[in-house]
Amino acid sequence: MTYRVIVTTQAQKDIRSEYHYIQKDSPPNAMRWVQDVYDRIATLETMPGRCGAARENAYFDEELKQLIFKSHRLVFWIYEVKKEVYVLFVRHARRQTVGEKDSL
Repeated sequence: MTYRVIVTTQAQKDIRSEYHYIQKDSPPNAMRWVQDVYDRIATLETMPGRCGAARENAYFDEELKQLIFKSHRLVFWIYEVKKEVYVLFVRHARRQTVGEKDSL
């Protein structure tokens, strides 16, 4: 079964932000990183359920999953009824979990 993968506006912003961060030190690596992240996202077309639960599950009603890509987490939601996968966030693994409040 093939799923339609949708990269949300927020995830696109996350990718652009990471691109700009990487580009400061290495423009060629930044371009390669963007291509690689989209290649990795494309793998969600088949068997997206293979991925583990995302840390964000504690803060959202939907069951979110994550696909690890290098030092980043691709956080997504599977809409089984329409066979769609929504990539919601692209987060560096060390960054705060989406939905988590500052502990200060």
